[in-house]
Amino acid sequence: MLIFARNKLGKLVSINEVQNGKLCQCTCPGCDDELVARNRGKKKAHSFAHTSKPEKSSCLMTALHRFAQEYLAAQQQILLPSVKCKHMSKTKVRPPKLVKILHGSVELPLDKYKMDVELETSVGKIFIEVKVTADCSDEKVSYIKNNKIPTLEVDLSQFIEQPMEAVVDALRDIEPYSNWIYSWCDDTLKNEIEKEVEAERLAAQRALEQEVERNKKITKQAIHNLTMNSAIGLPAKEFPFTTFIGAREFKLQAKVLSAGSWNFNHFNVMIDTEDYILATCQMLSKKGKEGNKLYILFPFNDDALRNFNPIPNSAVLCRLFRKGSYPYKWLSFPKPCPQKLYQAQSKATQLKRESLEYFENYSK
Repeated sequence: MLIFARNKLGKLVSINEVQNGKLCQCTCPGCDDELVARNRGKKKAHSFAHTSKPEKSSCLMTALHRFAQEYLAAQQQILLPSVKCKHMSKTKVRPPKLVKILHGSVELPLDKYKMDVELETSVGKIFIEVKVTADCSDEKVSYIKNNKIPTLEVDLSQFIEQPMEAVVDALRDIEPYSNWIYSWCDDTLKNEIEKEVEAERLAAQRALEQEVERNKKITKQAIHNLTMNSAIGLPAKEFPFTTFIGAREFKLQAKVLSAGSWNFNHFNVMIDTEDYILATCQMLSKKGKEGNKLYILFPFNDDALRNFNPIPNSAVLCRLFRKGSYPYKWLSFPKPCPQKLYQAQSKATQLKRESLEYFENYSK
C-alpha cells in the first residue's frame, strides 16, 4: 500500500495531503509512474495507485525510505537514543538526550559514500542511515567507525505496509528501532571510563602501599616479641591419609604436631627486602634440646607470598597478619619419621573407630 508520493514540485507528500484522483498530480518515488490518489473512502485505508505500471515492493520501500529521510531532516529536534559504551571491562550508559536540530539535509556525500540524513544539532553533527531492506554495508560501517563519525541506523523494515501514522510514531520515538553504528558521545564515555579505571588503579596502589607499611610495622613488633620471649605459637600440622574401618573407606588426618607454644634460640634475620623478611631460629624440644631449624616468612604483600619458593625438606611458617594465638600457617613441613607418622595415623583411626561405635550404640 503506497502512502507516499512525489508531487509536481518534487516534494514527498502523504496520501492525506493531496487532492483525490489524478488531481493529486503525483508520481511514484520508486518507478516514476503517474499515480492516482484514493483518499475519499471511509472504509478502506487511503493510498496511491499506479496508472500504467504494476506496484512493486521496491516502490513501497523507496517511498518509505525517502519519506523517513525528509521527515527527519525537517524536524526541529530529535530524541537521540541511549548509548551503551563497553570499554576496558566496564560499561557506561548515557540516557536518551533531546537535542535541537539546527539544519537537516538528505543524500549528502561523505567521501565516496552517501549518507541518508545529515543533522546539524546542538551536540554536533549526527548522521542517520535509514534501513528499509538492506543493512548498512560492512565497508561503510567500517568507514564510519574508523573515522568516528556519529551515525545512527534506524530500522523501518517492519513499517513497509504500515499506515503513515505508525511510521511517524516510529520516527518520533526511534530508540526501539535504532542502533548506534558509532555514537555521538562514544569518545566522551571512553574517556570517563579510562579516568575511572586510572582512579581505581591509583586507589588500589595507595591501599597496597598502606597495607605494606602496616605489615612492616606488625612484622617489626612481631620480631621484637619473638626475640624477647624466645617462644613462638606453632599451628597444628596434620597429614591426610586413607584407611578402612570394617568395609568402609575413610579419609582422615594424622596430627603430627599439636598447636602450642614452643621455645627456640638463635633467632636470625636472613633476608630483609622491601617485599618480605625471612628469618630462622633453632627449635627446642620440651626438654630443651635443639631440634630442627624453623624458617619464618613475613610477606608484606600477596606477590611476595606467591613468588616465594619453599625451602625443600624444611619447616617454613608464614605470618598471616591476623589476630589470634596462632597468626601463622605452614608453607612446608618435613615429613615425620615413619614411626611417628604411623602412631599419628593409628591414633586418628582409633578415634574414628570409637566415634563410629559410640553413634552405633547410641542409635540402638
